[in-house]
Amino acid sequence: MIKISFDVQEINYEKSFDILIKQLVEECRASSKPSELEKLIAKLGDDTVPVVEKLLGFLDTDTRDRIIVWLLEAQQDMIVASLNEALHNVLGGDAIVIGALYAQDMPGPKLSLHALQVKTDSKKLIESPALTGIAGGAAKLAFRIADAQTIENQAIKLLSSDLIKPKFISMLADSLNEAGLHLKLGDIVIAEDSGKETIPHIMDPEKDEGLIPDAIEDKIIDAFAAWLKEIV
Repeated sequence: MIKISFDVQEINYEKSFDILIKQLVEECRASSKPSELEKLIAKLGDDTVPVVEKLLGFLDTDTRDRIIVWLLEAQQDMIVASLNEALHNVLGGDAIVIGALYAQDMPGPKLSLHALQVKTDSKKLIESPALTGIAGGAAKLAFRIADAQTIENQAIKLLSSDLIKPKFISMLADSLNEAGLHLKLGDIVIAEDSGKETIPHIMDPEKDEGLIPDAIEDKIIDAFAAWLKEIV
């Protein structure tokens, strides 16, 4: 398996929250033990999105980023499915399949994304219509003559090549946008993945009882209070 890490250069918070918050509303409505904030979100329904847009001005960048990290965690299955569907369409089959995805809040206004447990299928890569021209033919030949132990190294070289890398970054950005994460991606780093890496979680199962992590919920309530004070 391989791991794909990429930097996030820019985040459109408004567009990202527009789709992901709607997913959150449905989860709040279905929650058996919602917090007070989650009850409010469920009652607001579709009106939650414009309310969140108003609250953005009262949230610092670090809190906004932490909300993105948490939303990605909460919508993990949907986002990974969207990425894999895009990969399937671009490569003409399940040549590359992502197993998991998580975000990290980096120092300052910056995020990084990590796709883990990424499986590659050499036979389907060889058949992929994405590998065209002289360079694509050379890549296909490399896969045909590679033994099982070097398949992943060949996949890493292919995805890191000048032929595929720009297309791969563009495809990832487009599929993330479709899933609700409107991000501008920077460079990507592709490496081997042992499959043993622990995926960090922003939710603490021992402390957080609802859908929204306590630390984030407190920040949202503070922003909501600040907004109400301004309009009263």
